[in-house]
Amino acid sequence: MENNIVDKLVELKMNQEIKRMGKIFSTSQSKYFYDTGTGKVINLDESSQKVLTALFDENVAPEKFKELWNSIENIDEIREFITAEHILCNPPVTSFLPLEKQVAEDNLKCEQLIIELTGNCNLACKYCIYNDFFEGNRNFNISNIDFKTAKKAIDYVYAHRDPKQLAITFYGGEPLINFEVMKQCIDYSIENLTDVELSFSFTTNLTLMTEDIAEYLAKIPRLSILLSMDGPEEIQNMVRVYRNGKGSFEEAYKGLMILAKAINRYKNTELIFNAVLMPPYTKERFDKINSYFENLDFLPENTEVRATYPSLGSVPQSYFDELKEQGVENSGEDINWMTWAKEKGVNDNFVGKKLNIYTGLLETALTRIQKRALYDYPMNFYYYNGCCLPGQRRLYVSTDGKYKVCERIGTAPDIGNVDMGIDVEAIKKYYLKEFEDKSLLDCSMCWAINLCNICYAECYDENGLNMDEKRKLCVETRNRYVMWLEYYHELLEMKPERIEEISKIELI
Repeated sequence: MENNIVDKLVELKMNQEIKRMGKIFSTSQSKYFYDTGTGKVINLDESSQKVLTALFDENVAPEKFKELWNSIENIDEIREFITAEHILCNPPVTSFLPLEKQVAEDNLKCEQLIIELTGNCNLACKYCIYNDFFEGNRNFNISNIDFKTAKKAIDYVYAHRDPKQLAITFYGGEPLINFEVMKQCIDYSIENLTDVELSFSFTTNLTLMTEDIAEYLAKIPRLSILLSMDGPEEIQNMVRVYRNGKGSFEEAYKGLMILAKAINRYKNTELIFNAVLMPPYTKERFDKINSYFENLDFLPENTEVRATYPSLGSVPQSYFDELKEQGVENSGEDINWMTWAKEKGVNDNFVGKKLNIYTGLLETALTRIQKRALYDYPMNFYYYNGCCLPGQRRLYVSTDGKYKVCERIGTAPDIGNVDMGIDVEAIKKYYLKEFEDKSLLDCSMCWAINLCNICYAECYDENGLNMDEKRKLCVETRNRYVMWLEYYHELLEMKPERIEEISKIELI
């Protein structure tokens, strides 16, 4: 921008485009501005605070903003800084980064195949996305994949693989229901896919774990197992239940001990807990869950704990009714998980610690900000939010042999099958053109467009992109990134050595 910078800013304000240019946020010590185009964060002095606050305040009329601009004593310095740093001038969003030419079978370099072993599960967890009341995904079923179908998918992905490495993941339902096919797939892959580094993973609720299964799994090289366990017995048994309502803790804990014993002998396998945090959200409850995992002293070295909230809309009203019957009056949120985690991390050098439910959250928040895109000049392109290119990073095969974008995509349109291969036109229609056409107007007015990690899996149904669902995620995403920006810069002010440690962590 040249000397007429104020006129351009006034024009942006008049056209209500200014909100896409960046975001003002605060710590206890300072005010900052995140610039959308460059990704830069500027520490605001008193004068620049006044200017930017008025610029982004919808209640300040354009002419009043211009009057304020002309009244600031050091406005020339502010003008020169804006010009020199190339901020507040990111180009309009008219399209996403062109990807159509990259969508072709010959270009595929798939890194991960996810095989749906079964649509069935022996549990009926109250927050599960496969429950009948949750419309965002399929229901449970008794369908199992056979080895012939799974082998076709393995051979296809091997022929279209990343040349250095290939991950094969097993999914359900509960994958151990169809353990024999899992075993066939692993044995076949190890025996035949010899010129690529293979790794394996799957998710389990542990209730079907036996000594024979654990012994087999513990010998597999480069295997990681995601363990669905929510905490101590009273918390696990509130939601992770059998179809008759019986809690699953006893069987899950027994399975965990069997598996850990085998892994401790061979030391091949990585264990990762995934705890779903359910209401009521209280400090006492978070502390109780955290203490449970921290005190599991028989686990293999480098076992990790991750936690997450349940998917939007996946918790039925009946769960809250049960809480009230148990005398839990406040079934909402007394304390935000991030707020609790920050309190835990104030005096704790948490970086790298794995057996708790706060390190992962804090590291994610900090690394997302630390490793955001940064440019000297505004970017002249925009990504498809946080979406991957379908078929490139991962490919999901369902029990009936249909290919989907990933394991979290639910009832969204298929992108091929094991007999015909990838359907390039379906990818272009549903996952490129439709996503861009429907999203572009919203994205064009969003300050967080270059931070956004919303992907197909969270907002697609059988008809394609559901913009009502996506807009809910947009609000949640913007709020989350404001919180993360604030936390990162608070830590930068108070404990900059933590930021130095965070810079060494790779983003997942």
